[in-house]
Amino acid sequence: MWKNEPGPSVMHALVTQARLAVAACDTSGNLIMFSPALERIFGWSFTPLTEAQFFDAIPLLTADGKTPLPPEDRPLTRARHGEVVSDAVVAADTADGRRIYLRCNAAPLRDDDRTERGAVLLVQNITMETAGRVEQEELRHRLIDTVNHEFRTPLTKLIGHLEILDDSSEELPADAQWSVGVAQDAAAELSDLVLRVSGLADLGSHAKLNPTDCNVAGLLRDVAREFAPVLAARAIGLDVDLPDRVTTTLDPGEITQAVVELLANAGQFAPPGSRVRLELKVGPQSVEVSVIDQGGGIPARDRDRLLQPFERGSHPGQETNSRGLGLAIAQTIAAAHGGSVTLRDNDPTGLVATLTLPRYRPTDR
Repeated sequence: MWKNEPGPSVMHALVTQARLAVAACDTSGNLIMFSPALERIFGWSFTPLTEAQFFDAIPLLTADGKTPLPPEDRPLTRARHGEVVSDAVVAADTADGRRIYLRCNAAPLRDDDRTERGAVLLVQNITMETAGRVEQEELRHRLIDTVNHEFRTPLTKLIGHLEILDDSSEELPADAQWSVGVAQDAAAELSDLVLRVSGLADLGSHAKLNPTDCNVAGLLRDVAREFAPVLAARAIGLDVDLPDRVTTTLDPGEITQAVVELLANAGQFAPPGSRVRLELKVGPQSVEVSVIDQGGGIPARDRDRLLQPFERGSHPGQETNSRGLGLAIAQTIAAAHGGSVTLRDNDPTGLVATLTLPRYRPTDR
């Protein structure tokens, strides 16, 4: 367990008897401690390695379980460089083929005189908890698929045959013509109901978060890089104004979705040849992500309404979101984080949509 056995101590008792999953490294990144509980999580028996060698053997992934975690974002590495890391969620594939999810807290180790001695990492295995969320997500997708396919297919057939009857309505008796009209109205109502059920199921999923310590500036850069071609296809440019690094606690996947919805809304109504701007402002207690366009804007009287599900604005000559859910999804995600979405005028024309999120710092928790 220990590279240099320190003898009996409170820490030693906690690590061995309380089964804490703990690792520590020195200032050079050499692992000097790897507790038995952590060995069991990784299925790995501790041998003296550098931090880099260990993570080469067991690479870490981001919380989505897909994206490789950059070396500079490893919790232990960040702590070794002086940062306090709170509730960072990472994933890894162990040597025996298991996918594990870990919640990590890390801090620098310092002497009484503040001399850096390395870093310590405390790990919680949240694989079972994460598996439960994955199962819920799969059930949600199954529900939406059932609504979209099992309900929509017979409904589409019904509407199609009613249209055939309507085209031949002059050949039908008057009471049959009336029945066809009633059936068409009922089919339209049912179609709208199916749309709302699938939309609400989709919307509800965004209120369930998997928060982790995250560099929101880096996340926004990734979103901008992925979404720029979408805007370019409509002859709309994308500008970004982002700091190098801003760390806060959030659900990266959900915040990505919220920003994509705001960018999509801007791209839908901004005129070709204009530019959309994505910017991040940082305050002591919050961060503000703004998407600024040069479109027609939204009248003040409609702004609160358009943040609700299935509400649509009036934009003559322009297509609208068929479900009226884009801004509502962004608002739901913001509210789940304890934040909000606000809409205001851009000067001289257009809309500023701002996603405001609390900035949780480790010292505040």
